[in-house]
Amino acid sequence: MLLRSLLLACCLTIATAFSSQGVLHATQLQQRSAVSGVSMVTAATKPQRVNRRNREYNKKYKSEMRTRIKRVEEAYEEGDYGVAVPLLSKAFAIIDKNVKRNIVHKNTAARKKSQLALKVKTLEGGAPAAAAAPESSD
Repeated sequence: MLLRSLLLACCLTIATAFSSQGVLHATQLQQRSAVSGVSMVTAATKPQRVNRRNREYNKKYKSEMRTRIKRVEEAYEEGDYGVAVPLLSKAFAIIDKNVKRNIVHKNTAARKKSQLALKVKTLEGGAPAAAAAPESSD
């Protein structure tokens, strides 16, 4: 076994010595890639291309969902119930569409919707009380 591997190594060494053009070509490629900083990259496989395409598609809708959620939270921070309710409705619609598109898991969507609804619900109770407070101080 050892003799066979040694013989194979010798044959390969002799073969590469005779094909100096092939060896030069390989070293030139290595030098070019080292100098330019560009490695020899193979073409993307079809699953990689599909993944890249789907990632761009999902990114667009996830971004829209985060923006809608942020707008509801901004309305909550301002304490404006009248603005928060329509924004909440739009946020729910986007979250549900993302569940349908398999971008967000249904449990994650339910949790986000619940948290937003609770925040807006606290504004609902606070809005009449806040309006009543200045009237009583007159």
